[in-house]
Amino acid sequence: MGLLDNIQQYIQYYNELQLKDKIAFVGKSIGSKVIFSVLILVVLISDKQIPLKVRMVFIAALGYFILPMDLITDLLPVVGFTDDIAFLSYAISNAREYITPEVKIKAKQKLSKWMNVDDEEIIEDAEIINEQPS
Repeated sequence: MGLLDNIQQYIQYYNELQLKDKIAFVGKSIGSKVIFSVLILVVLISDKQIPLKVRMVFIAALGYFILPMDLITDLLPVVGFTDDIAFLSYAISNAREYITPEVKIKAKQKLSKWMNVDDEEIIEDAEIINEQPS
């Protein structure tokens, strides 16, 4: 059973408060680029210009990220987040055309607020998020 087989199931697990808790719990260990990608998706799910089907993939990826017991349990050090990162990467690849400088600014603001960090500590350059495959 692949990650995308149960999108509807994962959608029901998305909750912004639980996402904040998950980020607070794993933020430092999972890395700022992954957290920044999560927050890019959070910003994009409220954009009504993006087709609903695409936004549902974003919500499902965030719901899957929240789940502690998924394909590979998040309780396992290092490898526990590989499936989460795979699903988030898939969602971000579907989001590339919607990631504008404004979206990045909003995501950085959320990162600053949710992680309680100063602007200097926030990712200065997130160009990896917008890179197009060659």
